[in-house]
Amino acid sequence: MFRLLSKQTNIFSIPIYLGILLGFVSLFNVLTLSALNIISSIIAFLGIALGYILFNHIGLNRHTHLPFFIYSLLIFTFYFGQLSVSLAFCILIANLCILILTHNHDSSYLLLGCLTGLSFVIMPSSWPLVVFVLIYIFATSNNIAANILRLFFGIILLLINYICFFYILNIPNCFIRLIPYISDQLISRIDPLIFFLPTAFFTVYSICIYFFSKSTSSNFNYIMLVVYSVSILLTLVFYMDTQYEFLLLLALPVSVIASRGIHFTPNDQTKEFILWLIIISSILFKLGYYF
Repeated sequence: MFRLLSKQTNIFSIPIYLGILLGFVSLFNVLTLSALNIISSIIAFLGIALGYILFNHIGLNRHTHLPFFIYSLLIFTFYFGQLSVSLAFCILIANLCILILTHNHDSSYLLLGCLTGLSFVIMPSSWPLVVFVLIYIFATSNNIAANILRLFFGIILLLINYICFFYILNIPNCFIRLIPYISDQLISRIDPLIFFLPTAFFTVYSICIYFFSKSTSSNFNYIMLVVYSVSILLTLVFYMDTQYEFLLLLALPVSVIASRGIHFTPNDQTKEFILWLIIISSILFKLGYYF
């Protein structure tokens, strides 16, 4: 299977993957049909579909099918058809932020501020996205102070609009709902997560071997994905509990990091073994969730 997935992608690859994704999301909506599920699924589809496009913008996929396959597998693993609208928006906004940061223009930080502010208003537990952007500014920007001001100006603009909207509609407690309370019970059920540990350990191992490899090109994009992953881990630890759909936020970076880790693995037999280990652990996670 590894040799098959090592083939080069073409212009038809992304549309094919998007078609499979659309069919998969539609199937889950048929099983859990409701207006709210349809809305959240459409938003989530846009965010997940953007992930396929991001592979080429990030420039770390070596133009093979392997990262696309792992990404699709993780979407299948973590999508259960009961996605909240707030989480769907967060997935879309997170991928939009990564897309904007890959171009690294100073003028885009105002837009990033608006996007992260919108994500925070919709889902306060997404505040680590702001931390991620701040770390990225400190790591890559030549004009740190100005870009931080642009970022927070965008956030403040969004919050002002949010307050005005709630004031006009006379909705109480608009400030209280923005407090990202940490749950007393962090992750109450770890049974399915145990099955996914092999993939998690290999992802961490892949990060280590990447920085010890000779390839240092595109390090900024790779570090960006690592920092993003660490930031999202804060959301998972503090707020996920048994809402495993939160793991969709990690599908993109894990697929890129794991696929590159497989690429740097010495021999073909080991590559094949690791790929099947990821597949089996993902299937067991899915089964562990239901049973």
